[in-house]
Amino acid sequence: MDFSSFSVCIFDVNGVLIDSNVANAHAMAQGFTDDPTVQQRIVDLYLKLTGIDRGNKIRIIQDQIIGIPFGEKEFELRWERFKTLGRRSMLKAPLTEGCNEVLAEIGKRKITRVALSNTPLAELQETLATHRLDSLLDLIRGGGDWPKSESLVRLLNEFHFVPAECLFFGDGKGDLAAARYAGVPFVAIDSGTGQFDTEEGFSGPYQSLAHWGQEELDMQRSA
Repeated sequence: MDFSSFSVCIFDVNGVLIDSNVANAHAMAQGFTDDPTVQQRIVDLYLKLTGIDRGNKIRIIQDQIIGIPFGEKEFELRWERFKTLGRRSMLKAPLTEGCNEVLAEIGKRKITRVALSNTPLAELQETLATHRLDSLLDLIRGGGDWPKSESLVRLLNEFHFVPAECLFFGDGKGDLAAARYAGVPFVAIDSGTGQFDTEEGFSGPYQSLAHWGQEELDMQRSA
């Protein structure tokens, strides 16, 4: 990869900057039920839904695990419960390996650093500030009940970014699909799921940002 040709690095947050996927999966499960057996089924499914917006995750879980249509205002209830529980999990989750170091190094190279997440903006800003990542980012953009592809295209259009000059770092096939839709080169982060094994046309997969920094920026990896 000729990294010098890129002027913008766009980072998904959950699973890329913050190691929060498992915690969020349990938060979502608790938002649906108190039954531990059903909770575990929801956790297992949630962890396969990387790169998918919150609204569709809720709808998929309702369809595939609960198995009946939403009652009146039930979708909104699930959204608000996960908003509360997910906020707590995000604030407590640790940063991924190499997160601070890679963001700092990219900043030294005068490359614009963007956090792009399906998490609604106010929650995202609070989370990043709590983890002291806001000072290592130049732009923060949240999501909502719409796909990551739409969020990515909105970002490109808002700031007139050239897709070919951007790198999008993501940890799920939904992120990869968004990058392909927007024409943005993609860096896959996979901590061990193997979900990119049958995919092509991207850089990686890398185990973490630390691994990517070591391979592409010649950074020293922490012991």
